[in-house]
Amino acid sequence: MRSEPRTPQPPALDEELFMALERDQLVAGRHRALAPARLSARARGALWALRIFVLLVGAMVIYTFFAQL
Repeated sequence: MRSEPRTPQPPALDEELFMALERDQLVAGRHRALAPARLSARARGALWALRIFVLLVGAMVIYTFFAQL
C-alpha cells in the first residue's frame, strides 16, 4: 500500500504561524538542539580528508601572500 506524497505547506501559512507566536515562543522553538547526523565511516573519512585539504590550501594561500610582500 503506497502512501501519497506529502505536499509542503505554502510559505504564507508558515509566515502566519510565526507571526502568531510571541517572541519568546519563537526563540524557544528555534533553540532546540538537533541530534548529529549518523554518517557512514566512508563519509566521515571523506569529511576529515576535506578538512585537512582546506587547512593545507589555507596554509598555502597564507604562505603565498606573505612570500609576495
